[in-house]
Amino acid sequence: MRSKPTDASPETVDTRSEVKGELFLDILQSTGIARLAVTGASMLPAIWPGDVLEVERRGADEISPGDVVLFTRQGGYTAHRVVAKTGTADRPLLITRGDSLPAPDDPISPEQLLGRVVAVLRGGRRLEPRPTRWGRAAAWILARSEFCTKLALHLADWRRPL
Repeated sequence: MRSKPTDASPETVDTRSEVKGELFLDILQSTGIARLAVTGASMLPAIWPGDVLEVERRGADEISPGDVVLFTRQGGYTAHRVVAKTGTADRPLLITRGDSLPAPDDPISPEQLLGRVVAVLRGGRRLEPRPTRWGRAAAWILARSEFCTKLALHLADWRRPL
């Protein structure tokens, strides 16, 4: 989201976000697939702010390293790439990390997992969120340089039509 309405109070904006989140969950649980807009930059360069994620409901046993998953954490949603699976066959845990982040997240429990990202919708195109050599190299740089991350976001915002 580029800007917030100036006449909306922070409480109104938070309420709208909460309602959108609840609606997303309802759709995902009832149909098995739903779409959600991205607001963060932790998955650069594979996923950019403004992209829309298409998420399919999946269990932890159906997830493999390299998949991008959506999970709940601290009252919000996070989409990060699975880097490892741990735990037991009865209770698998997923280790995730944002592509442009230097360290992995705390393990994801089956209860936190919402599903697997099957597509990234950007500018009328449907992309798979798979890692590439170029993407891994760019992510390595972005994870180590806040300046490069800010520059990439600025350039992408500048190129995006209003």
